[in-house]
Amino acid sequence: MQAVLIEQSSTGPQLVLRERSIPVPGPTQVRIAVHAASVNRADLAQRSDTQMPTVAGSAPPVVGLDAAGDVVEVGSEVTTVRIGDRVMTLVGGGLSEQIVVDASLVIPIPPAWSYAEGAAAILGLLTEHNALRTHGRLQPGDTVLVHAAASSVGLQCVQLAKFLGAGLVIGTTRDIDATSLIRSVGADHVIVVRENRFADEVSALTDGHGVDIIVDHVGGPYLADNIRSAAIAGRLISVGRLGGAAGKLDLEALAYKRLALLGVTFRTRSTGDKADIVAALRAEVDLDTPQLRPVVDRIMPWTEADAAQTLMRTNTSRGKIVLAVGNTTPDHSNTGILAR
Repeated sequence: MQAVLIEQSSTGPQLVLRERSIPVPGPTQVRIAVHAASVNRADLAQRSDTQMPTVAGSAPPVVGLDAAGDVVEVGSEVTTVRIGDRVMTLVGGGLSEQIVVDASLVIPIPPAWSYAEGAAAILGLLTEHNALRTHGRLQPGDTVLVHAAASSVGLQCVQLAKFLGAGLVIGTTRDIDATSLIRSVGADHVIVVRENRFADEVSALTDGHGVDIIVDHVGGPYLADNIRSAAIAGRLISVGRLGGAAGKLDLEALAYKRLALLGVTFRTRSTGDKADIVAALRAEVDLDTPQLRPVVDRIMPWTEADAAQTLMRTNTSRGKIVLAVGNTTPDHSNTGILAR
C-alpha cells in the first residue's frame, strides 16, 4: 500500500508518496481502507517541525490526523464495529491507503454523508464538542463567541453551538466576504474584526453582559479583548493559535470576572482520553442531521497534497480541504454545503 510521508531534502521537508507495509490490527483495533482524509493546520506544523517533532533516526512520519473509509478487518476483541462499516476516525497518519486504529475511536459516517464529509467533520466535531460542552460547560441559552468562524473548525463550532441549544451565537472574521457563510451555518451576528478589536461590539450585542463562552481559534492577539468580552464567570477556551501563541493577560480582570481559561488539544491525550471524547460526542449528538453537515471547500486527489497544504497557508479556503486517497475518484455530488 502507499502513504504520503514527510521526508527531508536539501530544500526542506517534502511530501512524498511511498510504499508501506499493510498494518495489522491488534485485538482491540480495526483496519480501515481509507477513501478520504482532510488537511489540517497541524499538518503544516508537523511538516515545519514546530508542533510534533520526530525523533532522530525514526521513520518519516505519515501525514494526516483523520480518515474516513471502510472497515476491512477487525481485531479478535472488537464487538462494536463490523467489516464493511463506513467510518470516520481520528488517527495519526490518516493520509494512507490503509490504517489501523482502536475501535473505540471510530464513528459511523451518517448515511447521507460522503467519505469526504466524514473526513471533513470528524476532527472538528470532536474538538469543538470538547471545547463547548466539556470545557465550556455549555447550557441551553448560553451566549457564545466563536473566533475565526469562517475556518472549517469555526464553522463547525457555530453549527454545534446552535445544535446544543446556545442562545446568541456571535462569529468573528477578518474577511467581510465570509459573513454570509458564517450566518448560513447558524451565527446570529458576525463581527468583522479590525486591529484585533471586537469587545465593544460584543458588549453592544449582549447589552453589556458579555458572552458566557468564548471559543478562540486565533490566540494571543485576541486575548485582551477576549477578557473584556467575557461575562462574569465566563469560560475562555483556547483551541487554535492562528495569530500566535503569546498575548497580554490582565490578571486583575481575570480574577474580577472569575473567568476560567482552558486549553484544548489532542496531542497530550491517551487513546483512552480520546475514546472518552468520542463517547461523549456520540452519546449526545445525532450526526444524521443537515444542521451538522460539514462545509467542504474542495476535494483534491491525494497526489496534490502539497498543493492542498499550500492552499491552506493562503487562508483563502472556506471550510475543509479534503484529499481523496488512493484510487478513489473525488466525489463532488454529495458534499453538503460547498463554500466555493
